Amino acid sequence: MEHPVSPAKENPNFPMIIAVIGPSSRSAVACELAKHLECHLIDEDDIIPTLQHSLPSSSTAAVAESETLKDLFFKLVTQIATTQVIKLNLRLIISTMLPHPFHIDKLKQLADSAAASLAIVQCIQAQDATDGYRFEGVQKFTVDPKRFDANNFLAEMSGKVAKRNSTHLHALSLHNNYKPVTESGKCKRCQKLISVPMYRCMECDEYIFHKSCAEDPDNLKLVRKSCPKYLRASKEPSEYDLPPKKLKSCEMCELNKKDFSVSCRDCIFETNMEGKFLPLIINHESHLHPLNLIMMPPSFDYKFRCCGCGELGKSISYRCYDCNYNLHVGCVLLELTASSSRHSHNLTLVYESLEDTYWDKTSCEFCDKERNPEQWFYYCSTCEIVAHSAVLGFRV
Repeated sequence: MEHPVSPAKENPNFPMIIAVIGPSSRSAVACELAKHLECHLIDEDDIIPTLQHSLPSSSTAAVAESETLKDLFFKLVTQIATTQVIKLNLRLIISTMLPHPFHIDKLKQLADSAAASLAIVQCIQAQDATDGYRFEGVQKFTVDPKRFDANNFLAEMSGKVAKRNSTHLHALSLHNNYKPVTESGKCKRCQKLISVPMYRCMECDEYIFHKSCAEDPDNLKLVRKSCPKYLRASKEPSEYDLPPKKLKSCEMCELNKKDFSVSCRDCIFETNMEGKFLPLIINHESHLHPLNLIMMPPSFDYKFRCCGCGELGKSISYRCYDCNYNLHVGCVLLELTASSSRHSHNLTLVYESLEDTYWDKTSCEFCDKERNPEQWFYYCSTCEIVAHSAVLGFRV
């Protein structure tokens, strides 16, 4: 649901910073965005002439090219922005050259201090389209200032976000020697400085995590206790029954003045991180490689065949992208040992047949239905009986 912003209402529900960067033509882009989004605007080009006139210099051009003075211009802009965003909780457009990664770090620190979302709009003319920066942990968009139209840009941006939500799953890969472009790259979950080993999205710069922040804690023991039942159901629900107090909008929905949406893949992703419901990465005994969490909006009709129980799943899974290996959340969280009132011994979860005799036992001891020997099962070594994993496990 959209929140129309009244021109008289200057204190929105959440702070936001949009940095429009690039050559002097960026000012027109920044003005258009400020008008459309009804944000306050701080333009570095408004400060530079006054500062140049007040400083002794034999050459105005020399002043403009001085790296020290560029830093001073940017420092003045961010100081004004600090009051606007942190003290007044306002939405803000900043127009700046932003020539150095150090300045990117400062903007990220400002956004973190204000708990504000941050987006970069880089102005590059068509012939210079390859001259862009990379920004870890920041939403970035590239525009041609000569062809810029705020209405079209925001509509196109919303379309790109919707399209990305259906195809971009934030597949995380482990890096042991990766060095972020900016010196203050922060973990998306804990917001502390990033260090290796770390996980990074293979398709974008927005999601980077410490290895310890992305992976499962304590061999899934805590997850088994805290994971809501509706997230580990054998037949996934048509909607995520997420606690209202834990709902979190992604940066793009905030930019478009929208609340959390169950149709937005990134909103669901962010809410899971906020609520700490499921780890982003699972190292499971059944598979050699780490498994990535996928949580898709139910409307996208994401389906898969679980390699643990053989049943179809929908919307939410753990997946190895290299091997096309998929598991229900419920199967991932199965206890390694299980008991039943109908049997005197504990049964052990088996992921694959270790002896030929297992293959001869084709029916489940408890439901008498035929069992696929290639799928997981519980086994009692004393009595040599087998059972479907779903019969004795935590599946609901």
